[in-house]
Amino acid sequence: MDRVSNTTPNEQQVEEKLVRLVTELRKQGLRVTAQRLTIARIVFENIKEHPSFMQILEKVRETMPSVSPSTVYNNLQLLERLGLIKSFDVAGETRYDNAHPHVNVVCLDTGKVFDAEDNEDSVEIVRKLEKLLGGNTRVYEVVVYAFCREEESANREASGPG
Repeated sequence: MDRVSNTTPNEQQVEEKLVRLVTELRKQGLRVTAQRLTIARIVFENIKEHPSFMQILEKVRETMPSVSPSTVYNNLQLLERLGLIKSFDVAGETRYDNAHPHVNVVCLDTGKVFDAEDNEDSVEIVRKLEKLLGGNTRVYEVVVYAFCREEESANREASGPG
């Protein structure tokens, strides 16, 4: 897989996710608070970076310096429970990602995580895994661990998607 994507979600995509969040919160009788929406916005804006909890906490504290770690953590758990994000483990650290099925590539040299470009090849990988697992299983996460050279990682980030 030579194509990776780490483009930042555009404002419209972020707004659509926030609307979904508000809809789900109201449907479940949960409060829609400015703090909750700010945390969610920061997560949605940075999701392509596959941020860790600490990275999210730091970004949230740029806007809300007094927010507690437990508030951020609880909101991440809520976003995951609502199906808006998912978490996965990379070298003992929890990272957060989009909830739609796709392929992640973890560089074993740098620890960076990339989304394999959403194309027919990555969709086919997910479909083949679902078939291999019996056809009635839904694959939500595929993580590929690969060695990459740091220079190549830097070039991909600088040039954007392949």
